[in-house]
Amino acid sequence: MIALSPRRGYLPPMATEDRVINLEAALARFIEHTDQIVAEFRAGHPRADRHLLEMQQQAEKDRQQADKERQQADKDRKDFNKRLAEISDNMGTLIEDKVEPCGFQLARAIFGSEEAETCAIRIKRKHPTRPGELMELDLLATGPANLLVVEVKRRIDAAKVAEYRDKLKRFPEFFPELAGKTLCPAVASVYLEPSVIAFLNREKVYGIAMGDEVMEVINLGQF
Repeated sequence: MIALSPRRGYLPPMATEDRVINLEAALARFIEHTDQIVAEFRAGHPRADRHLLEMQQQAEKDRQQADKERQQADKDRKDFNKRLAEISDNMGTLIEDKVEPCGFQLARAIFGSEEAETCAIRIKRKHPTRPGELMELDLLATGPANLLVVEVKRRIDAAKVAEYRDKLKRFPEFFPELAGKTLCPAVASVYLEPSVIAFLNREKVYGIAMGDEVMEVINLGQF
């Protein structure tokens, strides 16, 4: 018999079956692998949801903490401003307390040979015809012909001196019984800048500041 060579492109029946089997096996493996991926993906969702929930919870905690810190910062700022105001008020009161024991001495230095007869601090007087209006004086010393009115400030500048000058224009309205006396205006603080002293001299206002031991008039004879 003459053996026939297989034609080109011709596959024996067994070879085709093998290919089909191999393809089916590969498809089965692919499906199995895909099922595994899908299963893992599905199994991963709860973890992802839990992780997302944890992130949301942490973000909420961070927001609440930030709110608390902001509220605390606001409270601290308000407390600081309040304390600063108290310190400022206390400083003004402290200066008044320093001026008061020197009232007669300061008045004598300013009045010259005349002695003050009365000296008082923190005086409040209602207007005689308009009770709703009030004038406050930090120190008032009176003599037979002169009177000393002192304005105490924690810090004094030209604007505060000008404001004080305007305030004193109404002094006779509130103290008509003293209208015949010579008014000697003065301002007092722990320290007065040289520029402020120059302004006081132009305005003819006495400056009182802390000396070596007591409060002293620092611009006597300069105007």
